[in-house]
Amino acid sequence: MDDLVQTPYGYVRIRTLQTLQSTFDTTELLKAVDDLDRFYAQWKRELRDDVLRVHAMAHSVINDAPLSCAPGEEGLGEIAASVADELQECRNTFTSVVSLLKQLATLKPD
Repeated sequence: MDDLVQTPYGYVRIRTLQTLQSTFDTTELLKAVDDLDRFYAQWKRELRDDVLRVHAMAHSVINDAPLSCAPGEEGLGEIAASVADELQECRNTFTSVVSLLKQLATLKPD
């Protein structure tokens, strides 16, 4: 078991703390906040509507439902692929944030 040290925010593993002090860049957390803010704004502004549009198109094509949105120049497959790519980028952002937080979580005593 690692020795623990008291900090203003509770006990942490001293060896892990020493490692993070020499390797962890806390500014990455601030960049993560900016990335999350961008995702949230994009979700509110366009991604949500894009997923709903794909649903409407898929519902018409797959379930033979009446059209609920006007057909455009792009087909269902193209729009679905585009939205999937955007969400994959968001997933990569979330994965990076999780990785940063997990590094800090290693400070937690058993």
